[in-house]
Amino acid sequence: MNIHYYMLCYRYEALVASHLEPVEFGRYMALGTQKHTRGNVLFFEVNPDLKSDYFKLSDIQKRCAPHEDGSPKRSKYISVYRVLEHLPLSAFDKLYLVTADGRVMYLSESQQPEEEKQHDAHLFQELCPLSPLVASAHNPSNFCKFITDPANPIHIPRIFFADLLVDRDDAGHLAGYLPYADPMHILDCLKDVEKGLTKTTKTVSRNPVLHGFFRTINRGFYLGDRTGVKFFRFPERRVLEVEYAKWWRSASESLS
Repeated sequence: MNIHYYMLCYRYEALVASHLEPVEFGRYMALGTQKHTRGNVLFFEVNPDLKSDYFKLSDIQKRCAPHEDGSPKRSKYISVYRVLEHLPLSAFDKLYLVTADGRVMYLSESQQPEEEKQHDAHLFQELCPLSPLVASAHNPSNFCKFITDPANPIHIPRIFFADLLVDRDDAGHLAGYLPYADPMHILDCLKDVEKGLTKTTKTVSRNPVLHGFFRTINRGFYLGDRTGVKFFRFPERRVLEVEYAKWWRSASESLS
């Protein structure tokens, strides 16, 4: 059986070996284990030819062997700490989005959209290795570079995050269909960074409630550092409703 590598990247990080194909793995992680609290799953497919001096892979064929009855090994954890920073950007392939009831959709890397001017306000949900919800005047690419810049007092080696919707109604409030907790606080934070008087990035929530998370995605997901950025475009609403109707219905009903 072929061994696949997957990197879990939602609320925690882990590098996992498995005999399951990506869709099967996603369903298993969402539904097939009592270890996992019910909710969404996000993971990257990692190059199966991965070579590393950091991760112990030399005996992976032995550790990820089929069971005695010949059934596939569904998951063998390789690492649960500092995974994102020790995988080369080139090793990350498709990004899989799994709903709470096991519906799977994948996103391939695509060309980044045209960036807005520097001081437009954005809302980013950090996913790995951090998890706060943040407002920022940096566009997504610059945010990657900013938060991974070792010249900053607080920085990380690499970041994976989602660009979130900040649609407004005629009164300037966040649109009512967005399932955000405390929308007025979000607006205040967006206004603060847009002014750019003291800081360009501000924490909105250290422990955000990710209710209806997939319904809040704007352009998509970003993975990057000082050396480069990978962008995974999220489908437009009309595409979701027609081409991914079952996944979108499940995503719209997901609890987290």
